[in-house]
Amino acid sequence: MKSLLRRFVLVRENVSLAVGTLVDNRFRSFLTILGVFIGVIIVVGVASVLNGFRQSVVDQVEEFGTNNIYVYRFPFVQTGRLPREIRMRRPLKHEDAVAIGELCPSVQTVSVGLQIDFGVTAKYRGEEMQGPHFRGVPPDDERVSHSTIKEGRWFTESESQHRADVCVIAHNVTEALFPNESPVDKSIEVSGHRFRVIGCTEKLKEGPFGQDNQEDSVIRVPYDTFRKYYPNMDDHFIVLEARSGQLDRAVEEVTQLLRRRRGVRWDEDNDFEVGTANSLIESFDKIVFATLAVMFVLSTVAFIVGGVGVMNIMLVSVTERTKEIGLRKSIGARKADIVQQFLTEAVLLTGTGGVLGLVLGELLMNGLALIAPTLPVATPMWGRAFAFVGSVTVGVVFGMWPAMKAARLDPIEALRYE
Repeated sequence: MKSLLRRFVLVRENVSLAVGTLVDNRFRSFLTILGVFIGVIIVVGVASVLNGFRQSVVDQVEEFGTNNIYVYRFPFVQTGRLPREIRMRRPLKHEDAVAIGELCPSVQTVSVGLQIDFGVTAKYRGEEMQGPHFRGVPPDDERVSHSTIKEGRWFTESESQHRADVCVIAHNVTEALFPNESPVDKSIEVSGHRFRVIGCTEKLKEGPFGQDNQEDSVIRVPYDTFRKYYPNMDDHFIVLEARSGQLDRAVEEVTQLLRRRRGVRWDEDNDFEVGTANSLIESFDKIVFATLAVMFVLSTVAFIVGGVGVMNIMLVSVTERTKEIGLRKSIGARKADIVQQFLTEAVLLTGTGGVLGLVLGELLMNGLALIAPTLPVATPMWGRAFAFVGSVTVGVVFGMWPAMKAARLDPIEALRYE
C-alpha cells in the first residue's frame, strides 16, 4: 500500500512539474507539438472521410440485396487498365443463365440482361436526357434488383415473350423527361425506338459524395424486346438471388457450373467474376486500405518531425535544468525518478498536441459536414485511438534519450554546472 501511495505521489509531482514547465515555455511548447498536432489532424481527416465513404458504399451495395450474386466476365471493381487475358474473356451467354436456373438448386431467382451505356438519348416532346443506361432484362429483374415501383407497374412475362415496346424508367429519367407530369402511358423515344412507359421506380440512395446512383438513370425494357432491336449484342450480365441461408452454397454451385460450361481446367483461374455484397465491399476495402497506408506514411512523417522537435527541446531543457537535476539526485532521487520526470514532460507535451489535434480535427470535420452535407464524414473510434496513441508514443520514443541523458548526469558535476 505504501509503495502504491509513493508511486501515486511521484506521478502527481512529475505531472505537476511537467505542467509548470510547459506553461512557463508556452510558445516553445506549441512549436514543439506542431508536428504531432498536424499528424493527428491528418489521421482524423483521412479516417473520417474514408470511413464515411466506405459506409456510403456499403449502404448502396446492400440496397441491392445482401442475398444477391452478381456474375460478369470482368471484375466489378476496376482500378486501372485490365490485363489482356481479362479483356479477352468470352462474354456470358443467355444459356448460362438458363442453366443456372435449372441446375443450381440453391438459386431462387435468375435475371440475365444486356445493357448499352454510351450514346443513348431519351426524348419526350421537348425534353431530352443524354446518357441513360438502356437495359434489357426479364420480368424477374424486379425481384433481384429490389426495385420499388413508384407509379404504374412492371412488365409481364407475356409482354416479354411478345416483345412488347414497353419500358420501366428510373427516377432520374422521370425527372428529366417528365418534370411536371406523370410518365405512365406516355411514349418516349430511346435511341430512335419508341416505348410506352408503364412504370417508374423510386429514387435510390445517393452515392458517397452526393452523386446520383447510376441505377437511377436506367431505362428497362423486356429482354426479348431489347434483342429485337440489338440482335448482335451478347455481353450478358447475370444477377441471381440465392435461397435464404444458402448464399455460399449458391456461389459454389454457380461457379462450378460455369467452369464446366466454359471449359475452364481444374488448374486454371475462373474466366468470369462471381460477386456478392460482401465480396464487392471487400474489393472496395482494398482501395480503402491502400489509401490508409498512404495516410499512415504521411502521419508517421509528421509524427517523426514532431518527435525530433520534442527530443531537441527536451535536450535543451536538460541542459537548462542541469543544476535542478543535480539537486534532486543529491537529496535522493534515483535515475528512474529522473527518467520518469522527463518522460512525463515529453508524453504530456505530445499528448497535449494529440488532444488538440483531435479536437480541431473533429471541429474541421463537423464544419466540412455543414458546408458539404453530401460529403460523408464519420470519425471511427480506431482513427481517434490511433491518433492519440501515436502522439503519446512519439513522446515516449523521442523523450527517452533526453530522459536517459538527464538520469546519467553526475550530481556533483551537475551542481557545479554554470
